[in-house]
Amino acid sequence: MYKFNILLIMLLLGMQSMAQTSRLDSIHTLRDVAVVGVRPHYLTPSQTLQGAMLQNLSTTSVADALKYFSGVQIKDYGGLGGLKTVNVRSLGSQHVGVYLDGIRINNAQNGQIDLGRYSLSNMESVSLYNANRNERLQSASEYASAATVYMQTRRPTETAYSVEYGCGSFGLNKVKGYFSLKNLMFVDAEYQHTKGNYSFRFRSEHEDTVGRRNNSDITFYRVEAAGFYRGLSTHIYYYNSERGLPGPVIRRLSDQWDSTDRQWDQNFFVQSSYKHAWEHFGLKANIKYAYDYLHYLQDPNTNASTMFCDNHYTQQDIYGSIAGAWNTRYLSLTASTDLRWTDLNADVYKFDYVYRIDSKSLLSAIASYRGFEANVALLYTHISDHTRSAASPLSRLAPMYLASWHGGPWTVRAFHKRIFRAPTLNDLYYTLVGNVQLRPEYTSQWDMGVDYKDKYLHLALDMYYNRIEDKIVAIPMKCQFRWSMVNFGLVKSLGLSATAGYDRQWGKFSLSANANYTCQRDRDYSSPADPEYKNTIPYSPLHSASLILDLGYDGYSLCTSWLYTGDRFALISNNREDMLGDWYTVDLKLNKQFHIGKHNVQATIECNNLTDSRHEVVKRYPMPGRNWKFTLQWRM
Repeated sequence: MYKFNILLIMLLLGMQSMAQTSRLDSIHTLRDVAVVGVRPHYLTPSQTLQGAMLQNLSTTSVADALKYFSGVQIKDYGGLGGLKTVNVRSLGSQHVGVYLDGIRINNAQNGQIDLGRYSLSNMESVSLYNANRNERLQSASEYASAATVYMQTRRPTETAYSVEYGCGSFGLNKVKGYFSLKNLMFVDAEYQHTKGNYSFRFRSEHEDTVGRRNNSDITFYRVEAAGFYRGLSTHIYYYNSERGLPGPVIRRLSDQWDSTDRQWDQNFFVQSSYKHAWEHFGLKANIKYAYDYLHYLQDPNTNASTMFCDNHYTQQDIYGSIAGAWNTRYLSLTASTDLRWTDLNADVYKFDYVYRIDSKSLLSAIASYRGFEANVALLYTHISDHTRSAASPLSRLAPMYLASWHGGPWTVRAFHKRIFRAPTLNDLYYTLVGNVQLRPEYTSQWDMGVDYKDKYLHLALDMYYNRIEDKIVAIPMKCQFRWSMVNFGLVKSLGLSATAGYDRQWGKFSLSANANYTCQRDRDYSSPADPEYKNTIPYSPLHSASLILDLGYDGYSLCTSWLYTGDRFALISNNREDMLGDWYTVDLKLNKQFHIGKHNVQATIECNNLTDSRHEVVKRYPMPGRNWKFTLQWRM
């Protein structure tokens, strides 16, 4: 496999040298110049929040923004500092690739990315693709997920600096600073502390509990900087936090069951990307180093019902990729290869140090003729782990087929993609739980949709079918205290998603609107003899919807957002007592900009959960009720 990677790199460099040699001719005639890079995203269903609408939403993190996309479920474990992961079309959070400026954020330990750590303050756009982007210069890793989330940082268009202070309910205090040089660089820093001690009411068929959420505080600071020069961009990020982990709400709220667990996190990465295009050839290279540290403490001195646990985990990630695309009027060929080295060390009982080498190679062809486009791609993946009693190396080929027709404002599209996710290091090697015999978890996706877009209006409708095979789950073995990871299950999903957007401006008045609706049925087809055969998958509502309205007039901006999730079950047994009722929330955010000399002052007031909805996203983890936030920003 490594020889194949070397040959592919030599091919890409040879193509580059031919492109450079052509420029040495004394006379150079330009014929049809083809641009290698971004093309309209006709082939795959995609959703994007960007610009003013993204900034005006009553949100603080990427996870909050993704809630307004169709087909998305956010797992939120309560508390303002609780873990937040994204699940697209019930494929599972580990099937969603998360990318910052085109480079993947990786977690080989458990495969889950906490999107609550990434701020929207310096984001230009947040996008979701249900296959992958329709672009020539993509890394092989970008084809390796069932769905992809892209976060694009804003390139500074002016030299400026700003200071921001915010306060709000539940003891929220935050300070932010930003500095930028036009087209060159920016530095963004933030500190935030939240007590998170909100009141709640928990009701079920057999209990009615009123209490206050304890151990839900979080303190963090984040510093990041990015530099840009021609085709080169570099991004540096550091995040440090301490948080309480609020446990599930137990009947009568006995102090014996109050969670006192604590978690400390440190995350650092530095990444660079270089991109250049010649007449018919484009080249892109990525490199990244990341370091993650997690400290988890469970102390029986503060909670007598728990066992002592004081674990430390460290994870490093080194990644490099190179991609080349040869483009003509009707055909584009792309070849790319990636190599990733990841290690994991922990002081867990009987845990052995492990490192993973993951290499991917891609060949892709995109053909276009008179409005028709087709993309055929083949991805080869080789994964090998190195530790005591390591799992067998994994080698797989994965195909993808996409086609579309574009005429006037209309686009008709379809795609089929079969992809897998390898077992995580926790799945394979975690003490007393891991199983080195696990097979990869496959997903097969079929999608057919139609898209309409004119100057102001955008409409999209997609029907889709997903099939998940060899699902990796944890099940109890001989007793409830001994669990193991196994391949068990077949899940089938059938759904329909609809999206509508409208954006228009009349003089000083502007209106932006975005609406999404999803109807999806997810069922378990694992075993016909099982009494739970064809039961609904947990946390999969039949109906979900969202609406965003952003009104602007002469320095004022009023954004209201509505989010709805229907009934869903918390367990595969689908018992009535496991039913979580439907819920909806309404958020409001009002901005006003003032000009004082050369300075720009912006005041913001937000009301989240205006209707004081008392609901749970995850069973027994109540969410905050109505809360307020005020922010003042000074900018020059």
